[in-house]
Amino acid sequence: MNTRPTSSRPARPWHALWRWRLVIAAFLMAIGYGAWRQVVPPPAPKPPPSGIVSRADVQQVVQAAGILQAQTRVDVGAQVSGQIKALHVQLGQRVRKGDLLVSLDPELAQADVTQAEAALAQQRALLESRQVDITAARREVERQKRLAAAGAAAAQELERTTDELAKLEADAKGQNATLQRLQAELTRTQLRLGYTRITAPMDGVVVSLPVQVGQTVIAIQITPVMLTLADLDTITVRTRVPEADIQSIRTGQVARFSTLSGEARRYEGKVRVIQPIPERAGNAVFYNVLFEVENRDRRLYSDMTVQVDIETGRVRDVPTVPMVALGERGSDGRYRVIVLDDQGRRSVRQVRTGLQDGTRVEVLEGLKPGEKVLLAPPSAADAASAAASAASAGGAASAASAPASGAR
Repeated sequence: MNTRPTSSRPARPWHALWRWRLVIAAFLMAIGYGAWRQVVPPPAPKPPPSGIVSRADVQQVVQAAGILQAQTRVDVGAQVSGQIKALHVQLGQRVRKGDLLVSLDPELAQADVTQAEAALAQQRALLESRQVDITAARREVERQKRLAAAGAAAAQELERTTDELAKLEADAKGQNATLQRLQAELTRTQLRLGYTRITAPMDGVVVSLPVQVGQTVIAIQITPVMLTLADLDTITVRTRVPEADIQSIRTGQVARFSTLSGEARRYEGKVRVIQPIPERAGNAVFYNVLFEVENRDRRLYSDMTVQVDIETGRVRDVPTVPMVALGERGSDGRYRVIVLDDQGRRSVRQVRTGLQDGTRVEVLEGLKPGEKVLLAPPSAADAASAAASAASAGGAASAASAPASGAR
């Protein structure tokens, strides 16, 4: 029986051979990558976005929505009741002060005037009759005085005629007061007759005409509106400025707007008044800012919606920096800005700013023209967090490499 000699050296398992082959392959790949990097270096990292401090003009504006309104708007009503007999105007018609607008049926008012005139005439006749009686009584009193002086009449007769004259004179005073009352009544009825002809109280344009011929209007408790006149030569712009911007608004500031029609024309006026009582829309607070513009060419209409720009400040040729370069704002009102030197090193500056136009901001202190600043800088908390993370990562790498070197 043949026996095969047994070797004293144990055989290597197959997975150990594969492990060594993978290590050798990884080693060769690392050497090849290193050699490739020596020939083809990695691209330089992109520099961070930056901007330059430059001199420019800054115009600061507050933007808000506005509504156009006629500067003067009057509701013309009827002061007497009656039926509308005629309309002498139509919508959009321009009228002058004193022009006839509406005629009411005057028959009832005319009848009241005729009745008042008759009552006044009757009272005048009564007063004239009383004056005749007073004249006769005065002659009788004078006659009785002569007779009493001659001793031909008794004293009692003189007293009676004197008392009769006094009564007639007192009654005449009452009749005269009644005459004045009737005269006032006639004047009132004549005014009511005049009110049946409704005339324009001002120059303007008919912007509302809610009544029709034949309609009966009742003017007992309230004055019914017959039509509305508006002076469209001057337009008032009522601008709703948010609470956050109202403190920068002052009377006399220039305000501009354009209509939604897309025309290139810009209308301009000056802030006339800031209404102190706000309007609320939910939790938002708005203040009405009013200014006027000329509208003699009738290009603007009442209740138009416009976007208003109110110029709250303007400076020329001042140091400016892009708005996105501003970082966190401190308690002293200064902003944190990161400045880049010629080698790309960063330093933090505290900058005091002035006016801003939405893209650039005026620099009052902290930067000079020509300096480079980092755009969209990280906040102080983000920078500290990134530094802490980098330090933590570096410490972990050092701790991981220590056992490996010790194992070698």
